[in-house]
Amino acid sequence: FGQNTWRAGLDRVLLGVAMSEEEHRWLGPALPVDDVSSGDIDLVGRLTEYVDRLEVAIETMARARSVGDWTEAIGSAVLSLTDVPLDDLWQVAQFERELAQIRDGAVGELEGSRGEETELRLADVRTLLQHRLGGRPTRANFRTGTLTVCTMVPMRSVPHRVVCLIGLDDGVFPRAGSIDGDDVLARDPRTGERDVRSEDRQLLLDAVLAATDKLVITYTGANAQTGSPRPPSVPLGELIDAAHATAPSERVVTRHPLQPFDRRNLVPGLTRDAEVDPRPFSFDTAARDGARAALRERRPVRPLVTAPLPSRPTGDVALADLQAFFAHPVRDFLRRRLDISSPLAAEEIHDAIPIELGPLEKWAVGDRLLRDVLDGLDPQASMPAEQLRGLLPPSQLGLRTLQGVVAEVQSLWAGTAQFRTSEPRSIDVDIDLGNNRRLTGTVSGVIGSKIVTVTYSALKARQRLASWIDLLALSAGHPDHHWTASAVGKSRAGPTHALAGPLDHRAVEWLRALGEI
Repeated sequence: FGQNTWRAGLDRVLLGVAMSEEEHRWLGPALPVDDVSSGDIDLVGRLTEYVDRLEVAIETMARARSVGDWTEAIGSAVLSLTDVPLDDLWQVAQFERELAQIRDGAVGELEGSRGEETELRLADVRTLLQHRLGGRPTRANFRTGTLTVCTMVPMRSVPHRVVCLIGLDDGVFPRAGSIDGDDVLARDPRTGERDVRSEDRQLLLDAVLAATDKLVITYTGANAQTGSPRPPSVPLGELIDAAHATAPSERVVTRHPLQPFDRRNLVPGLTRDAEVDPRPFSFDTAARDGARAALRERRPVRPLVTAPLPSRPTGDVALADLQAFFAHPVRDFLRRRLDISSPLAAEEIHDAIPIELGPLEKWAVGDRLLRDVLDGLDPQASMPAEQLRGLLPPSQLGLRTLQGVVAEVQSLWAGTAQFRTSEPRSIDVDIDLGNNRRLTGTVSGVIGSKIVTVTYSALKARQRLASWIDLLALSAGHPDHHWTASAVGKSRAGPTHALAGPLDHRAVEWLRALGEI
């Protein structure tokens, strides 16, 4: 199986356009992806075509040998993967002209026909392209009245009204540089050789002297997480000390607050001289509102419900709603009584190939396999579908995990053999709860006079309560039978059973009490 590959993923998405995953069918090595809407079909097609063109380009370059093969492969790849507007078609002609010059120049250097047959490696082609397509030095865009962003090298010794140096943090400037194992000069330095740190200090001095009106230097003065102060770099610290010694009355260093909603950003004169500039440093209105909220008097948290809730609407009760309430009482109360629900969060998709499955991922695999078995499928036949889904670890890692899950599913299935004396059926119930209220619904998984519920989870209060509510509904709706319920779950020692019933005439009273909640 080509798990976790582009081809496998695209095959799944394309197959999901035509069929649903719930059909338990796959075509070749692909299992359809569910929920591919009709609006996404065009997007799926364009993505597939793009990946196919990229694959063709890579295969063509892999077969290229001579200069002509490489230039033809590069040209077809660029033209198939890119596009330009009609007004910029000159770029296509320029690109083809550059490729032709690369081919003619390489053939000329290799003496005619022999150059056409010379085999080039990928490193050779990179050298050709880098030499031909590399950036060419041009005149710097200085003193044009606009903002110029550049490194320190092109601006050294060029005067400017304002010079801003950004990011002179300690540990970053000056550059430390690592010693390469092949650099003999770096292992045994001598006087007069290049020193990167000294060159950076000289660049800083040139930049400082190039400022004719203002000099602005920024560095990270506090830890972003803890707020603890951080010192400037050594050359910048020496510059600050010199500035203090030259103009002791001037404020040389301005420390900006860490958070944008800090009141010092919003009050004039707290971050800079109010006499020079009376305006506050920040103009963010949202930060201003946050600062006001931070200074406001703290109020105790109000209760969720400040007044008695209105009377609950009376009416018929669905068995599914009753089961949902006792499965998650708080969530159902917030949703039905307070009309509060959490937004649907998008499922997080991991981009790493799994090496092992966590407990929750393993439970999801086992739950799907168990549902397939309960629907009449063989777990061995469902294993390929799980492998094709792409959620298991690759190769033998995933197979070993899947075999362990299948063994647990088969153990659960074998543990319920004594209950499966006939085909399961569903029974409708319609029970009078009093006060013109009725409970209606359907109880599934009934075999004979027993309700059989099998779950891949361990038996806890939630599973036992759900089985007991179904038993109450059948006992109250069809009192002429002696109904029992059996919930089966997994444990380390094997399948565990929770038996309940038969119930007497009090089943109706208990069901009414549950309906009143």
